[in-house]
Amino acid sequence: MDFSSTNDRLAIPPKPRVFELTLFGPGVGECILMHLGNGDWFVVDSCVFPDCKQPVALRYLHALGIDPEKGVRRILATHWHDDHIRGLHDVLKRCPDAVFVMSAALQTDQFAELVYEAAELNKFVAASSTATEFANILDLLGKRSGGSRSPNLFASGSSMLYQGGYNDAVRIQALSPSAQTIADTLKTIASVICTSPENRRFRSLTPNHLSVALQVSAGTVDILLKADLENTSEPHSGWKAVLSSEMRPKRKSGIVKVGHHGSQNADNHEVWRDMVMANPLCVVAPYSRLEEPLPTHADLERIASRTDQCYVTTWPPSTRVKSRPEVDRWLDGATKVRRGLARDPGFVRVRFDMDSAAPLPSVELFGSACKTPLMKR
Repeated sequence: MDFSSTNDRLAIPPKPRVFELTLFGPGVGECILMHLGNGDWFVVDSCVFPDCKQPVALRYLHALGIDPEKGVRRILATHWHDDHIRGLHDVLKRCPDAVFVMSAALQTDQFAELVYEAAELNKFVAASSTATEFANILDLLGKRSGGSRSPNLFASGSSMLYQGGYNDAVRIQALSPSAQTIADTLKTIASVICTSPENRRFRSLTPNHLSVALQVSAGTVDILLKADLENTSEPHSGWKAVLSSEMRPKRKSGIVKVGHHGSQNADNHEVWRDMVMANPLCVVAPYSRLEEPLPTHADLERIASRTDQCYVTTWPPSTRVKSRPEVDRWLDGATKVRRGLARDPGFVRVRFDMDSAAPLPSVELFGSACKTPLMKR
């Protein structure tokens, strides 16, 4: 992916009155950048493109000619999955004045101690880990505060994470995790958070249920960022808790970051009905590390039933060679080595003018980003 200053279309920074939502998704990893107006930026999660070790958020801001140290106001870790926090420590280190935010479900000293324990054991195993990334983040926060390793702000289903921006027109509110999710997590975190020493990664403590979904209001436009929050059977967690909350904004969103890579387990009919406008502009980041990568064909069909304007950051989701028995038998006689065609990772950029009473968002596609296949005209 070309992030150089010679990429003229990419390198045009937004004007002070323009809101920007840019979703990066190279196939494994996800990051969102929002321009709040007047040169202020909000970073959600972090990922790294295959051709570079630098976090994509820093590469992109540099391409726009923006100094992250001066421009980034907030950095949010929605949850601790590898594909959402890789490189996040580097982003935070580069932005010393940014407020660091994470899920209130992790607001415990016990969690921090377990992070350090797992990170220490990671020194003896050959594996990258969310624990190591988080330990580095907590160390950095401790150095900056003179001792406290706590994030600057914890997000829960009723917390306001940002107010300001151009003409004071931007509001960013957390929709999750719910109070019940936070209470349940704090009770059980000690016994279930870590896996065996052979593979020190955080166990699936349903971290998607702890994910921080957001509703963004920018002028007359509302945006729903669904993170990886999933449906649950419990009425006081997941999307059920969001829907029943008296604190959530009641304006419907016209732009949606589709949840959990477009998968069925994050799709909720009531959310689309009660929280989203008809035929919204949608963006999806794929996930390739599954036997059937996300979004699946069924996922795309379901999304197509909601909107005819949906874009995916990178396509196809995976470069793995698909198994086709008849073709495979023929090719096996010719070669034992096959590789999928390389494709550029990509991103989708949405911009609109906050001075407009009825803004028409522009959509720009970079790399292998495209309108989702079922929706192409």
